[in-house]
Amino acid sequence: MDDKRNKIKPNSIGRALAFQALYQQEFNPKDSSENDWNRLYDCYCEDSPTALADEELSDAFEYARRLFEGTIARRSEIDDLLNKALDKRTLKHTTAVDRNILRVAAYEMRFLKTPKAIVISEAIELGKTFGEKSSQAFLNGVLDQVGSFPPAGSKELISESEDSPTKSEA
Repeated sequence: MDDKRNKIKPNSIGRALAFQALYQQEFNPKDSSENDWNRLYDCYCEDSPTALADEELSDAFEYARRLFEGTIARRSEIDDLLNKALDKRTLKHTTAVDRNILRVAAYEMRFLKTPKAIVISEAIELGKTFGEKSSQAFLNGVLDQVGSFPPAGSKELISESEDSPTKSEA
């Protein structure tokens, strides 16, 4: 069996770290400083079941920071998008775990242009690790809907019109 197949990729670790940083920032908004990144880095290095080479670990943290900072910078826009995808629910009524996984995933899909299938698969894995049993299906459905909206920067508005796909069509 090839060890590379079982190895977690730096971007996957970066997503998990970005989620954890967003989750922490939601509860301690004034406490997201360089020390937090260093603490997160130290905790990961001590507790990680996945051995990464120094360069890969550096790549994972660079990607985590990019996701975290981008999600924070576009949080209002992302939250509006997620609220549209949630249809009858609102983002504030989701669990903090699901909410922050959705934010990272929506940012990555919409603004970094990571393929929808990869984003959804990675979000589901985060949901398995950190969320509730229902998280996986919930994340899948919401992110599938987000992926069906017009591309970011498109002049076309996301609306409740007949042109917008319904959850059953997505």
